[in-house]
Amino acid sequence: MKIALSAGEESGDILGSDLMRSLKAHDDKIEFIGIGGERMKQDGLESLFPINEISKMGIIDPLLSLKTILKRRKQLISFFESQKPDIFIGIDSPSFNLGISKKLKKKIDISTIQYVFPQFWAWREDRIKSFSKFLDHIFCLYDFEEKILRQHNINSSFVGHPIAEKIEFEINRKEYKQKLNLDENSKYVVLMPGSRKSEVTRHFNVLASLSNHYLKLNSKLRFIFALTEDSKKLNLEKEIKGNSNLEIHYGNSRNILRACDYAVITSGTASLEAALCKIPMIVIYKTNFLSYMILSRLIKTEFISLPNILKKKKIVEELIQTKVTKKNLVSELEALMNKDHHDLLNDYKKIHSSLINSKKTKFYDVINSVKKN
Repeated sequence: MKIALSAGEESGDILGSDLMRSLKAHDDKIEFIGIGGERMKQDGLESLFPINEISKMGIIDPLLSLKTILKRRKQLISFFESQKPDIFIGIDSPSFNLGISKKLKKKIDISTIQYVFPQFWAWREDRIKSFSKFLDHIFCLYDFEEKILRQHNINSSFVGHPIAEKIEFEINRKEYKQKLNLDENSKYVVLMPGSRKSEVTRHFNVLASLSNHYLKLNSKLRFIFALTEDSKKLNLEKEIKGNSNLEIHYGNSRNILRACDYAVITSGTASLEAALCKIPMIVIYKTNFLSYMILSRLIKTEFISLPNILKKKKIVEELIQTKVTKKNLVSELEALMNKDHHDLLNDYKKIHSSLINSKKTKFYDVINSVKKN
């Protein structure tokens, strides 16, 4: 069987790697083609081009890179047409991948699956019914998505979130501090500015200013920037030179989340991972002004962070756009450090339980059922 994959960003690369391993466990002769990140490459995928070329967030950033994105999508469609795979699976990045599914369904009539459905429950709900025309199945990360899709007669299945299966329910922070050679007697705050270059650029300085504030107070509080390997290209060490209470780590964010005591995190999959690591957090997000104005009118949910969305109430603090300031970060971090977190940890554990589907054939069975003979 030949399976075409398209994962256009860091979160999709995590899911794609797990998917590839799951399928290979049932059939080691499966051939994978398409695009993915470092994890998927390690699992045997030769990515047609680097995914950072198409990994854009919001409204304006994708528009600024639209020529490149459209060029790469056309290239990928042509490649898949020539390779004639048995099935196409678009992983996350719905704006990019749904267009590929449409074209492939029309041109070579292969089976198509979307892994991670567009967050229609947040915006663009009116488009749900149209997806059945070019998608044979949808893999859902959250069980409530499957229920909504089935109400619209769209084939779907809840597969759970692979991160939830890889993180233990009880976190031993002392053990992970030892693993990372951190001071067991110090309190640590992990700072996560995002995985995309545009996110890191917008969030890095204000997060660094938070650590500077505590440095000036001679506080024993320590800070760690947890960045992706790709962020090494940004040469950010020079930005924090002389800041003795702040260090940068690359590519080990999960263990850092397990080791640290508090977190300030850019909204996205990282906030879910932090919840699964049972760490009290503040969630932030800044985008360019025009994107914010457009999205704030389109998005229907009250919250932006996954922990709050999944619990349907505010369990973690959110700072958005102009509220992302040093003053507000200091205020919220002080409040966070002085709170009792018993209820929060219980909410985290409920989220964790809800995201697990341990059925070993959850992907393989569906793919075999929708694959055209």
